[in-house]
Amino acid sequence: MPVNKLHGFTLIEVIFGIVLMSIVLTIVTGLLAPQARQSADPIIQVKANEIGQAMMNEILGRSFDENSRRSPPFIRCGETGFSGCTTPANLGDDGETRAGYDDVDDFIGNYATADLQNSLGQNLQNDYLGFSLSVNVVYDDDVNGVADTTGNFNRLKLVTIEVTAPTGDVYGFAAYKGNY
Repeated sequence: MPVNKLHGFTLIEVIFGIVLMSIVLTIVTGLLAPQARQSADPIIQVKANEIGQAMMNEILGRSFDENSRRSPPFIRCGETGFSGCTTPANLGDDGETRAGYDDVDDFIGNYATADLQNSLGQNLQNDYLGFSLSVNVVYDDDVNGVADTTGNFNRLKLVTIEVTAPTGDVYGFAAYKGNY
């Protein structure tokens, strides 16, 4: 009579298989976990870009200086026979509220998203939760990226915006506003 042999795995083979699977799963998990954070980065970058560019567009839509005429005849501050441009020490809002900002340096300051509204007047806090902005405006007539503190201040203002994301990453935006 023939003897039937049982086929199967030994205890050693089963333990070896479990150990091998745990090693493979540890490696795969270690590779996938960082990807989860990186998948959120593009969304944060897009939101930072949206809010930074929107603020820059709003600022650059204002006049160069408080002392520039905004109606005909359009006379620039610092031109002969007209008042000079605001001095570097006096840059900043001129006592207006945000709705009344009329020149680029009025926007100097820090903003939380609770302070910001879209063009329809809706608050941006829920759409940009945890984001904040910092705006600075300086004279930079020689276009070197450094604030000018002496000389004639009447040609260029450098507007810089730093958007801080909820992750702590800072995204920078910069543009020049000319006196024309």
